[in-house]
Amino acid sequence: MTCIHPFVVFSLVLCYLTSICLSETPNFVSSGGITVRTISKLNSELYEITISTTAVRGDQKVRILLPRDYTSSAKTRRYPVLYLFHGSLGNAADWTTGGKAQTILGHSPVITVMPDGGSFGWYTNWLNPGHVTPQNWRTFHMEQLVSWIDRNLRTVNEKKGRAVIGLSMGGFGAIRYAELYSDRFAFAASFSGALDLQDFRIQTGILGSVTIDGKPLDGPFGAALLPWTQEGWIAQNPITHAASLKGVKLALYTGNQGILEGTVRDTTYRLLDKLKSLNIPVYFNDYTNGASIGNGCKGGHDFACWNGALIDVLPRMMSALIQKY
Repeated sequence: MTCIHPFVVFSLVLCYLTSICLSETPNFVSSGGITVRTISKLNSELYEITISTTAVRGDQKVRILLPRDYTSSAKTRRYPVLYLFHGSLGNAADWTTGGKAQTILGHSPVITVMPDGGSFGWYTNWLNPGHVTPQNWRTFHMEQLVSWIDRNLRTVNEKKGRAVIGLSMGGFGAIRYAELYSDRFAFAASFSGALDLQDFRIQTGILGSVTIDGKPLDGPFGAALLPWTQEGWIAQNPITHAASLKGVKLALYTGNQGILEGTVRDTTYRLLDKLKSLNIPVYFNDYTNGASIGNGCKGGHDFACWNGALIDVLPRMMSALIQKY
């Protein structure tokens, strides 16, 4: 004779009488152009999903950090989502290996989604993908991944239920996506972001980097440097579309140590000036040598500062998001 534990009986009765049912471990399934290949549970809250997408060539990984009470909360409980982007030469694991996202966000009631963005994908649909077609990173992230997350997890599926943050190349992606999809995001932040594509140093860096993994020199934004070949760079420049950020709560962070951080610092100030001219509110933190932000930050282009920025921005982000019970 099979015995049923009294707690199981109690839970079933409670669920039936009150509709308070305990949640189950998430089951990630394919949909909307995304095919699930493998699911790995790295620890009690962190998953790594290998997927393929019709938008980008090759398999991609997505790391998903669930709130600590996700599997024990009621099925009616819904959580806001943070999309957290890596930088150049990075991948979906960066924020939970070099970064301390799980430690920083672990006690917060938010689902964190950390997708691959390509070593040099630049969070855009490439103008010239060449032999590595397709390279439609924006389509993957914004037209496929967001919907896939909403189908597979108990999310707050509305503007006030989403935030987007990124570092370096991912800082560009976070601000650019917030411009293009301002109806989807309540909050956006850039940490050391490359926020002015018309800066010749940024252009030189992009043109010099995308060829490292064998992709076309002018892949993401087309040719540059010459005035008559800059349409893609101007069209995708965050400063060009800053007015689209009205209605999105914003935060910009930068340090001042080193050539790379000094370059993105200049671009951050340009976007800041543009936002001010448009009377768009923005929280701005130039932590210079890192003393004001702590966490071991020395003001450079590194995770000590980005972890510090994530700690600092967290309460601002959470105040912009809503919870549903």
